[in-house]
Amino acid sequence: MKNKWTRIICVLFLIASIIPLMTGCWDQRLIKESRLILAVGLDLAPNGKIRDTVVYPVVNKPSQAVAMVKSVVVTSTGDTPRDARFNLDKKVSQMFDASRNRIFLFGEKLARKDMYSSLDVIYRDPRGSVNAMVAVVKGQAKKGLEIQPQDSTLLDIYYPELIRSASNIGLYDIETVQSICTLMFDEGNDYLLPYLKISEKQQRASVIGTAMFHRNKMTGSLNGRESTLLLLLKNVKNPYPRFTFKISKRQEINEKNYMTILVNDIERKMKINISHNQKVHVKLNLEMDVNVNELPMDHLDNPKKAIKLDRLLSREMNNLAKKTIKKMQKANCDELEIGKKIRAFHNSDWKRMNWDKDYSKITIEPNVKVMITQHGIIN
Repeated sequence: MKNKWTRIICVLFLIASIIPLMTGCWDQRLIKESRLILAVGLDLAPNGKIRDTVVYPVVNKPSQAVAMVKSVVVTSTGDTPRDARFNLDKKVSQMFDASRNRIFLFGEKLARKDMYSSLDVIYRDPRGSVNAMVAVVKGQAKKGLEIQPQDSTLLDIYYPELIRSASNIGLYDIETVQSICTLMFDEGNDYLLPYLKISEKQQRASVIGTAMFHRNKMTGSLNGRESTLLLLLKNVKNPYPRFTFKISKRQEINEKNYMTILVNDIERKMKINISHNQKVHVKLNLEMDVNVNELPMDHLDNPKKAIKLDRLLSREMNNLAKKTIKKMQKANCDELEIGKKIRAFHNSDWKRMNWDKDYSKITIEPNVKVMITQHGIIN
């Protein structure tokens, strides 16, 4: 009996010694004590300072039974992004909490100067919103957060849905704050971000293409068709990549001169040859099986006309591929990851290269072949 009570006393003593450790300091932040930031826009101000614009929700007191949620926009400037955020905290009744932020919009001027410096504060914060999407605005990001789209009352919902829908039609792969961190410092591997245009008249944004990046700076842009084809040349196919080409000039009704295709399947092969004097020659072969979405002229039941259209589409795609690759090399954006492959499979040659300078001089030869495999239920 004595041993039993001794064991009980020992257990109680052990529990009593652990409880104080469990009830120590705890870094808690209550939602009711913070302003939750759901969207952020960063711009380069005319004086060289950083302009930080944030959107946070406010719940109005219900006049009847339903509470109304509205977005509030606040802007401030500072010498650094953190300094601008401190100045923002001086303008509201509660401190900002950016851990739930869903979208970062960068003004083009800031993106072309240096994007990493603005994201550094997030990477150093254990509560940083590293899963937030990133996009570039043609003009000022601030204007992108001041619009009020009729089909979405909250911008933190509007922009992620807009970016996802454009990704589904094959313009780009979605990047986040976390995913671009390694790409900024990975030699021979660059990235694209959604490129947005703001219409104050229509009170909405539209995706006009992609912004090309080399390391931490925006170096150029691609339009929608160029962005879609570049992704296919990279051997990435999103659900619904489409192209519209002008195939004739003879039809009186203008729409009959055009053809729209949907890419069903692709097969891409890349071959890299490096000569003894470090000349790099890249062959890109891309075969595309497509479905005809729109062709008012029709006649695809005629094999000769179908083959003629295959050749015409192949020619148009090759011209588009050459134009796209030329713009990529001019912008020094290696989205095709050619440098990464040379580093992995031709490492001795890679060590003798200066890829920042050599990439724009290499030869990239695209060869795109289009085959119509489906043409709808007509004929």
